[in-house]
Amino acid sequence: MARRRQSVIEDVLDAAAKLPWWLGVLLAIGTYFVFRWLAVPEPATPGSVRPPSAVVGSSIARALALAGQFLMPLVFLGGAAISAFQGAKRKRVVDLMKREPEWDGESPQPAASEQTLNPGLDLYSEWKEAGLGGYEPEAVDTSRWSLELLKALEWKRFEYVCAGYFEELGFRAKTVRAGPDGGVDIHLYTEGAEHPGIIVQCKAWKSRKVGVNLIRELFGVMSADKVQEGIFATTGTYSSDATQFAIGKNIHLINGEDILTKLQALPPHRQQSLLKFATEGDFMTPTCPSCGIKMAFRAPKAGGNPFWGCRNYPRCKTILQVSKGQ
Repeated sequence: MARRRQSVIEDVLDAAAKLPWWLGVLLAIGTYFVFRWLAVPEPATPGSVRPPSAVVGSSIARALALAGQFLMPLVFLGGAAISAFQGAKRKRVVDLMKREPEWDGESPQPAASEQTLNPGLDLYSEWKEAGLGGYEPEAVDTSRWSLELLKALEWKRFEYVCAGYFEELGFRAKTVRAGPDGGVDIHLYTEGAEHPGIIVQCKAWKSRKVGVNLIRELFGVMSADKVQEGIFATTGTYSSDATQFAIGKNIHLINGEDILTKLQALPPHRQQSLLKFATEGDFMTPTCPSCGIKMAFRAPKAGGNPFWGCRNYPRCKTILQVSKGQ
């Protein structure tokens, strides 16, 4: 079925919606006064006789101007309203972050070192004896986007940055909330769509390579949910078998360098908006996958490996163990 051709009014509305909202308001005011001036009848000149065609043409022009002085300002105001709505929508990621939403990704990775998720592991005896000292986050330049900064982001903040980036591209991004994510962290919707067109899995891994098993899992979800396109985003890299498996399956593998390039390709003010969100508050301490709150770094006094533990312990037993040699 052929797509319906838009009217001139619809074209103007679309163009106005892409402008800053305040510019749409100024255009609405300006067009009102321009069309009002055009609608004023020309003063009659004594002794002059105008041909009928000129009289008819002038009357039609004034009638169009009379209608235009109200219609066109309304169109520009409508475009300004759409622009303001879309601007507020782009800020939704930041608002969600401030409310500490509850959602998680599998095997989340804090920036300080590579971690292994151990839900349900009982470390109560170690927890009682563990102190809070010993964790000092590495200094990182937050004035610009860099691979170092991307790898410093804790797992939840990284997922929200990815969601924010896709919203900058015009998608509606919906993140998965608390509980097992089933191989998906973000659902991407086109305008007006009820079913996601793309699903995204994120891994904030500092040095580990994403293996083929996780790519197979994403492909399985795509097939089960009848989604045609998948994206896997990581701050690290991929194994050769993972890269080979993704070929021909409409799965896009994005590594840390790719993400950095994409962020730097955004308009400067969009880059800064996401950068401000990414580095707002504590962006390095990992979030508990089950409770959605910042975790506590624990160093057992009797020796052993330090770990991140949920502050709701023992009610929540989710921990992140710090790997050796990181």
